[in-house]
Amino acid sequence: MNVTAQDPWLVVDSGLRPADENMALDKALLQAMAEGNIPSIFRFLRFEESALVGYHQSPDQELNLAFCQEEGIAVQRRLTGGGALIFDPTQIGWELVCHRQALPKGDMAALSRQICLAAAAGLSTLGVQASFRPRNDIEVEGKKISGTGGIMDGEVLLFQGTVLVDLDIPRMLRVLRVPLEKLDAHAISSVAERVTSLKALLGKTPALSQVQEALLEGFRQHLGLLFTAGDMPEAVMALFPEMLAEIRDPEWLNVNTREQAGMPLRKASLRAHGGTLQAEILWDSFGNRIRQVHFSGDYFIQPRRAIVDMEAALRNVQLNEVDEILADIFEKQQIDGFGLQPEDFASVLRLAAEQP
Repeated sequence: MNVTAQDPWLVVDSGLRPADENMALDKALLQAMAEGNIPSIFRFLRFEESALVGYHQSPDQELNLAFCQEEGIAVQRRLTGGGALIFDPTQIGWELVCHRQALPKGDMAALSRQICLAAAAGLSTLGVQASFRPRNDIEVEGKKISGTGGIMDGEVLLFQGTVLVDLDIPRMLRVLRVPLEKLDAHAISSVAERVTSLKALLGKTPALSQVQEALLEGFRQHLGLLFTAGDMPEAVMALFPEMLAEIRDPEWLNVNTREQAGMPLRKASLRAHGGTLQAEILWDSFGNRIRQVHFSGDYFIQPRRAIVDMEAALRNVQLNEVDEILADIFEKQQIDGFGLQPEDFASVLRLAAEQP
């Protein structure tokens, strides 16, 4: 099937499903597309409550598996990279499956930007001011409302996104591997300053169909895509049982399993000119990088959200990247640390990483 940018995309709503079925459909879509048996697909998907780790992540290191088991929260692995995601039926997933030629030219970063701009344009029709936030997020009023990610398999693209329609922050923190002592008002307010939902912005929960149509309109406007609604192609459903068996095989979930001890919590303090600065990091000894960071201490800083923005920017980064990241944030946001400098934050991170 020779697909071009002007061919209509088939819009499929695969409904509310367990996580393993959604992952199996992704695999089946990729194979059917590679074999040339289906048109470009725009899929809407929803999940029964589940926690999904990125392809390169370890469930033991990212999730509170005991809590997931107690609460009946399914744990699965995505085909795409990125961080752990918490899903429940209130959230809407969307994804594009196509040959690369069906979308604008450019590298993956440029393509991600165009797709995110299209999704942001669509969400904005709901009455919010959504915008693209590099590298691959969509935000409203400085808060993340959608994360995205994609993979290329040969000439076939799978690009996925989510829309936070509603959000239960305390439960999300219980699912993620967050120390119990951090499950407090500060942790909840810290997340609330970085993440939002359509319900919080609009004061009510929009209808599922309204959100879906808004997203499609954004892709029509920004990328000129044409859509026609239909059922999942038979070529995909024929592959589905085989792919579901692969996803349900324990080897799939455990492909990147590493011991929790390989990602220890490390702490350090630094007495600087602007006050006492403390950092607690989740250190990935396997990848030699900072996975999460939490700053605290006796200091003043403006603007108010500077700390949460720094914490967000320092997720999943190598130590040798932190100086440039922090300097960039200080400059762009014109941060006043009342004596604290970007190098002070970088120093306390290095101290924490060096702890035994």
